[in-house]
Amino acid sequence: MFAVELPDGSRIDRDHKVVDGERVPVGSWRWVVYDPDRRPKRKRVNLRTKDQAAAMRKAMGYARRRSLGTYDPWGKAGGAVAGVGLASAVERYLAEKSGASAPSTVAEDRRYLDKLQLELPAGALVGHVGQDHVEAVVNARKKPPKDADGVRRGPGPEASPETKKRRRASLRHFLAWTVERGMRTDNPADGVRLPKMPNARRDHVTDAEAAAILRAAASAEVTGEDGVERPGWVADWVTFGLGTGLRPGEQRELRWSAVRLAERSVEVGKGHRVKTAGSRRTVPVRGDALAVLRRLHAGRTTEADGFVFRGATGGKVAVDYLTKRLQKLAERARVHKTVTAYALRHAYGTRMAAAGVPLLDLARLMGTSLRMIERHYGHYDPARGASHVERVFGTSPAEQGHDTEATRDG
Repeated sequence: MFAVELPDGSRIDRDHKVVDGERVPVGSWRWVVYDPDRRPKRKRVNLRTKDQAAAMRKAMGYARRRSLGTYDPWGKAGGAVAGVGLASAVERYLAEKSGASAPSTVAEDRRYLDKLQLELPAGALVGHVGQDHVEAVVNARKKPPKDADGVRRGPGPEASPETKKRRRASLRHFLAWTVERGMRTDNPADGVRLPKMPNARRDHVTDAEAAAILRAAASAEVTGEDGVERPGWVADWVTFGLGTGLRPGEQRELRWSAVRLAERSVEVGKGHRVKTAGSRRTVPVRGDALAVLRRLHAGRTTEADGFVFRGATGGKVAVDYLTKRLQKLAERARVHKTVTAYALRHAYGTRMAAAGVPLLDLARLMGTSLRMIERHYGHYDPARGASHVERVFGTSPAEQGHDTEATRDG
């Protein structure tokens, strides 16, 4: 058995087996606490990790809470000394999260947590939540569609893998929060498995397709076939979106106080809520996108801190309507793709990744995680990989001579 002592006298240990005369560790690390006045005298807590450093951090956290009297390894309800009500924990969690997350994110979390509470009896404690309760919420079917008489009948359709992933992530984050605050010791959402996700590649528009869509928009303004709309609003939105990769909501909420023309950048998250804390960022603006920004700034009629982009009638851009307009323009331009407001962001990410921008830098520019960038845009290009190696290590004199001879022979 492998064991490491902690300062408070407890320890972490791990089982082992002998292979070819060598001791090989097996299974997860455990935190082991001894108290001769308790039954059993020795209590083991599964740390659910095979990494010694991670196990030590978890065990030190448990030991610290035990010394403060907020955690009892022998206790019920997930190890909490006194059971904390699930309903009150949910309200505390949502109150804390509302200060840092968008209202739509908090509303979605509340919806999933309300469903979790319905899976348990009234007055249930945080420690009563089990993996089966989490699985019931994650795998719940959607509501069936209404019949002609307005009544829902029969079972609804199965939720998509993406929906199940969002449900589990929401519950997992809440339960991790309860563990951090000593309300329980484990996270039952960790054991919930998800179905295999479909291919994550997303539609994006190429430069040629974007140009065709912009031509269709200009034509529609000349002919008036889509009614009376403010000239150029679609073209300005598309050009800026392709050049900055902002989320549609971020671009809609962008105000002039967040624009830094001298620095050629915009501050995302200034004066409005963002998806996550990492979404707050400074985005460089260059090329056609910068030209749009400067033209719109020159055309301002007031110094009031208004929105940079205005919609078809001069008011705030309605993203749903914008998506419908883009899809209609794409069909006229014979672009056979699903073109949404989000497609511009995907086009930015795809173009930057193809140009060899390091994925970590791209994640910072787009205000998202490296994992998401790798999933959607991290496609390996052997030719680009070879060029990186050559740039770092160069070519040998022998290779240069070979290349010269090959050129002369050609």
